[in-house]
Amino acid sequence: MRKFLLIGVSLLLIAGCVREKRRALSAEPGRESAVAAPAAEAKEEAGARHEQSIRAGVAFLLRTQKKNGAWGDPLPERPADIYTGGVNSFHAFGNASSALCCMALLAQPSEARLDAALLKGYRFLCDAPDAVRINGDTFYNIWAHAYMIEALSRGLQDKRLEAFWPEMRKRAHFEIGRLFKIQSLDGGFGYYDFGWVLAHPTGEISTPMSSTAALVGLRAAKDAGLEIPEKGLRLALEFLNRMRLPNGAYLYATEHQYAPTNPAVKVRGSLGRSQGGNCALGEWGQYVDRSWIEKGFETFIREHIFIDIGRCRQYPHEAWYATAPYYYYFGHYYASRNLFLIGDSVRRLRAQWLADTIAASQFDDGSFWDYPLFGYTKAYGTGYGVLIMSNCRQVLAAADQ
Repeated sequence: MRKFLLIGVSLLLIAGCVREKRRALSAEPGRESAVAAPAAEAKEEAGARHEQSIRAGVAFLLRTQKKNGAWGDPLPERPADIYTGGVNSFHAFGNASSALCCMALLAQPSEARLDAALLKGYRFLCDAPDAVRINGDTFYNIWAHAYMIEALSRGLQDKRLEAFWPEMRKRAHFEIGRLFKIQSLDGGFGYYDFGWVLAHPTGEISTPMSSTAALVGLRAAKDAGLEIPEKGLRLALEFLNRMRLPNGAYLYATEHQYAPTNPAVKVRGSLGRSQGGNCALGEWGQYVDRSWIEKGFETFIREHIFIDIGRCRQYPHEAWYATAPYYYYFGHYYASRNLFLIGDSVRRLRAQWLADTIAASQFDDGSFWDYPLFGYTKAYGTGYGVLIMSNCRQVLAAADQ
């Protein structure tokens, strides 16, 4: 017993000496800058790594752009891909993927080769095939309309595309009209309505996911001075707010209000949808405040493993909490937009975490992908990935000024 007591006293004395040594070192002239140096070097190293990731993603987009300015192909890369309902689904996937890739290039500084690809991409968007409703129960064209509206609207504020502005406005108004033609009777937007064939979908399977994409695109259109049907907009915002739960989750779809214990409805199953819903409502200044969005971001980080486990899976909803692979970059894209809606005190830390997370998911060829969707897998994934990294870069650059 006495021996253990002596050992304990000795350890306390050693600890005291170490503390005194640390105080002495920190009090030495110039010591503060020497301690801070590694942190500054780490920040610089992270910035270089993030920029390298963006450049690799942009290089992939430049390398894979098609002659007509689009990205992606309808060719299946595996048997038994997802249900399409008809060939128009490929126009929907192609237009949406190309719009995301165009926005990714739009977020980059001007360079000759990049600007040429940007003009080529927006030329395609102006002339893109009309992605109409596929059939009575399937309308993947929601993704084409939502992301084309967003891409065209953001492009209307970039001087590099000034020569295309009249055509871009015309096409954006066309896409807005198309979007509201498939607005559901409950005010939301979805991509299925099985068992019904109506002029407007019933809304039984309206989803916060597709409604988010539509509302963020419409916010960009509003900022660009484009006209939006006010009644339709109000109904869409009301729908999305009805899908929001007190715990921060969003229902998977309208029909899930009758299944509150479904795994997909829980916070861990809703991580991607929650970031999107908070972004859409936040950018419109409706129903949510900064503290709600910040709390949602904290939850996103804390429970992140439950969206990560779904990435690159073969089938939708096979992961825990029914997480689907295509939630991954979707959710992180809107999280990157939420960086602009949260407080200055946490913005930099969140941006650093998000940039590190997405950079770590990049593949060796520079692409990003989370779900094998015919030949559009890496097109839409890389569009999202570069956009996310670019939003983080903007936030980090502003914080360091």
